[in-house]
Amino acid sequence: MELLPSGRRSRVWADGDRIVKQVIGDPAAFDREVTALRLAEHTGVVPRVLDVDPDTRTVVLERLRSDPPAEDWVVDYARGLARLHMATGPGHAGLLPRQEVPDPEPFLRFARALGVEIGGAEDELAFEDTGKFDLLHGDPCPGNDMYTERGARFVDLEGAALGDGVTELVYLRIGFPTCATVTETPRELREAAEQAYFAERGHVEGLEDACVRWLVQGDALVQRSERDGTDHLAKVLDEDWFWYSTTARGRLLYRTRVVATFTETHPKTSALAARLHERMSRIWEPQPIGTVRTHVS
Repeated sequence: MELLPSGRRSRVWADGDRIVKQVIGDPAAFDREVTALRLAEHTGVVPRVLDVDPDTRTVVLERLRSDPPAEDWVVDYARGLARLHMATGPGHAGLLPRQEVPDPEPFLRFARALGVEIGGAEDELAFEDTGKFDLLHGDPCPGNDMYTERGARFVDLEGAALGDGVTELVYLRIGFPTCATVTETPRELREAAEQAYFAERGHVEGLEDACVRWLVQGDALVQRSERDGTDHLAKVLDEDWFWYSTTARGRLLYRTRVVATFTETHPKTSALAARLHERMSRIWEPQPIGTVRTHVS
């Protein structure tokens, strides 16, 4: 078997037309991934499970073919996400954890610590579980997707959950919040991708609230292994850190710029984001986000 590059949470080998993956140190992640793969097998957007050894947390998977992504890969990406999200419904409740509901309090403390007026935005930041049962990937980042003429397929579902699919579709708007590489999707490509997603699902929804949820999540400033309960929004007041393509402060500057445009749907939060962006731009070094038209792993 050929050992393939992989993260700290797993070991992955290629064995002919099979992939052998061992999840290290996290039985819950192993169970999530195997459950999600089985739930989504009928969609054709994930590899088939060929064998499982729970004792060693090893799963044998179909080896997917992967071609270089096209320049408009985000359209296939969004269409594939829609198919993945549609794999489950209320009848699958309890088979995977629920998507977590963001706590806005650390974000509000962060804004106050910067001397920024909240302006009544608390009312718009009172999040609740949306009650949906979409099958969420949990980390739909470039590098966890593969492409052929049949479209996008997804691997590495260790963070799978049941929840609201639009929180993953908005990765294209809010800059891939849980991913190492933050990029701004050009508007025409983003809109085409969002249209493809909703065409697949048969209905259209607003995406602004899902973006706001990512803005307030401090854990979306660090890689998964560091999401350990630390208040990263409090930490970023005193120090900055690089996570691959940009810094934590660069991520916040980008996200506030996006949310500041939501003047019709979230007027108070939009105004707060604009004030935060202006304040952070004055006291922090600029951290530009690249616009990338092709796939970046």
